[in-house]
Parts: sequence; structure tokens; C-alpha cells
Amino acid sequence: MLEFKEIKKEEDVVNLSNFNMQAFTDTQDFSWGLENMKKEVQTGWKLYSVMAEAEIVAAVLVKQDGPTLLTKNTPIKLAFQGNGFSHLIKQFYEEEAKRLNIKKVINYCPNDNFRMIGLNESHGYHKTGKAFGVSSNIIEWEKTL
Repeated sequence: MLEFKEIKKEEDVVNLSNFNMQAFTDTQDFSWGLENMKKEVQTGWKLYSVMAEAEIVAAVLVKQDGPTLLTKNTPIKLAFQGNGFSHLIKQFYEEEAKRLNIKKVINYCPNDNFRMIGLNESHGYHKTGKAFGVSSNIIEWEKTL
């Protein structure tokens, strides 16, 4: 079972950043450092720590953009991979969208993250062909609920 805890205090952002620095130093995805996390929150993204067994196993960002919910997340911490947590994160996105009466979810995924691509496909997302931000490495996946 996972718990999604919205991060609102700077102290919690620092703790999440420290976790990510330890767990994802080799990740080619988004830059999950402290300053970038703070920027994301300042630009309207909601930051969540994903907890399992009282341990942070991932970080999640969501942002409402009109009728769309934008989403992105770190990989699952290595010791917790293979437990279906990525599927639960997708479920969280869709439940959050429904709670906000949103019918479309966009997930940002590195174009070389084959596990995330397979996960997106298995959950009914399709690639839009649009790149995210300045890096063309991050691509957009969309699902209509």
C-alpha cells in the first residue's frame, strides 16, 4: 500500500530532495534537485512524496492546466521496484484527475525510459509526439478518462 503525502513545507522539500539525491543520482529523467523542486512548486506543481513502509519510494508532481492534469514522477526506489507501485502511481494520477473533474491526463516520460513507456501503454496512454521543456528527451503521453 502506498501513501501520497503532499509536500507543503520547505523542510519536507529538503527531505524529499535528499532522498532523491541518494536514490536517483544516475537518473537521466528530470532534474530532481532541491532548487528545481522548489521552482516546480513555485510554478504551480503540487509535489508529493510517495511512501511505502514509512519510507519514501518516489516523488510525484501534478499540475492542473485547465481541463488537463499534467504529471511526472521519479522512478521507484530500486529496493521497491517490482511491487506494482508504478501502477499505483498511475492510479493516483487518474483518481486525482477525477477528483478535480478533469478528463485528460498528460504524463511526461523520457523517450529512452522503456519501463515507463511500457507502463504508459499498458494504462491506455498514447504518445502525442510533443516534447516537454527545452529537452526533446522528455515526451508527452496522453490519456482521456
